[in-house]
Amino acid sequence: MCVKQLVIIFFVVLAIQVFSDSSIDDVQVRQDLFNVKHQTSFVNEKVTKQIDLSALVPTQRIEIKTAFKKKGEPSSYFVTFQKDMSEKIAFIKASMIDGTSLEIVKDNKQSINGYSIYSINFPKEESTKKFHFIVELDLINSQIPSPKTVTQKENCFLVYTDNIFFYTPYLTKTQKTEITFPTNFVKSHTKLTPTELSGKKLVYGPYKQINGFSQADLKVHFQNNQPLPRIRSLTKTLTVSHFGNLFVDEYYVISNEQAKLVGEFSRLDYSRNKQLSARGSFQDATLHLHEKAYGFEYFDIIGNISTSQYTKTSGQTVVNLKTRFPIFGEWKTDFHFTYNIPLKEVLAKSKKTGLYRLTFPFGSSINAPIEDFEMKIILPEGTSKIKSEIPFGVDSQSFQVYNEFLDTTGRPVMVINKESLVPSHNQNIEIFYDLSFINMWRKPLLLVSIFFVAFCLIILISRINLSLYKSKKKQD
Repeated sequence: MCVKQLVIIFFVVLAIQVFSDSSIDDVQVRQDLFNVKHQTSFVNEKVTKQIDLSALVPTQRIEIKTAFKKKGEPSSYFVTFQKDMSEKIAFIKASMIDGTSLEIVKDNKQSINGYSIYSINFPKEESTKKFHFIVELDLINSQIPSPKTVTQKENCFLVYTDNIFFYTPYLTKTQKTEITFPTNFVKSHTKLTPTELSGKKLVYGPYKQINGFSQADLKVHFQNNQPLPRIRSLTKTLTVSHFGNLFVDEYYVISNEQAKLVGEFSRLDYSRNKQLSARGSFQDATLHLHEKAYGFEYFDIIGNISTSQYTKTSGQTVVNLKTRFPIFGEWKTDFHFTYNIPLKEVLAKSKKTGLYRLTFPFGSSINAPIEDFEMKIILPEGTSKIKSEIPFGVDSQSFQVYNEFLDTTGRPVMVINKESLVPSHNQNIEIFYDLSFINMWRKPLLLVSIFFVAFCLIILISRINLSLYKSKKKQD
């Protein structure tokens, strides 16, 4: 046997071993999930999985009708996701069909090899063993440009992958999957009978008697000429002053996740016909701010950017910004946007605890997903008993010290960091703290003391005679 044949046999055996090991691992993971989740406790009578790819942030809405099949009170209902989907979930929530919120908690101890497991506890006052509820997901990094490069006048296409079936440990009697696209042009899609494509909607099913952890790979390739703005990083700094206002500084680094622009960019074609020569690009950004916001400034490293306007509406202030240049695929820009809000609009004092409560939206004023978000709350000097209430988990919270003019011990700064944010995270958070009367008036009293001492010194110095001889008085 020649050396070439031995090498071929070696690689064939190695490939078979790797494939068998990966298959065993996947089977073992599923078996562990089956053992942990007691898959016979619930039976899904009907599942409708709706995937919306027409919005900037892809979403899933999974409507579930399930029944508890064991004696006693219903146990926790478990929702599972595969490795690929687990990495794409940025936000998840659950609610009953009537809108009543349900607590959904990730089980980090039982999540195995990247498979995510969430538990849902139904209200105990429910006497029935049948439940009708909804699980909603916001996804990030779930769409890939294909092709990855386009010219200025070419159409943009995206690829989305998923599981056609609802990946659940329980038996499902019937399921249907619906996908909504931004346009009628669907280049290709997975075919699994029955399948129906009509306009912007693709429907799989209904399918009957689906076993737990069933899988059928889904891949759709569709046209989407809408821009995909992504905030690479956002640093939002709030400076609290008890003498009038809250100053907000938002520093954005924004890119476009559409297919990369190749070839020459023609400003002339862009100006003449944006519908044909600006596909997948954007130049506008809309911010939704507090209705009492004022004193806007929009600038970057070059200087002030004058292409902005704002309108006051009931309940909010809408600011429209224009970037210095259009943002095509894989282009980016950065800028600062600052404004003020009267402090009385966002700050209150509790009569029970005596603590101040600062309420402000988390996340971005721009409707776009965020990769890396940092929020800094600079509180007055002398603040104590600082704590926060955030309606979802964050990656980290820490404290720093910020020194400004006339500071002695420095101002405490609460720093909150979180990755992979979507517009659903734009909820109000609350910061509680205590500030005594003396600490509040520390700087004014310090200024008064400085001026008082200075004037006293001037008076004293003006009355001191440092001459070595007495001056002669004028004789009459």
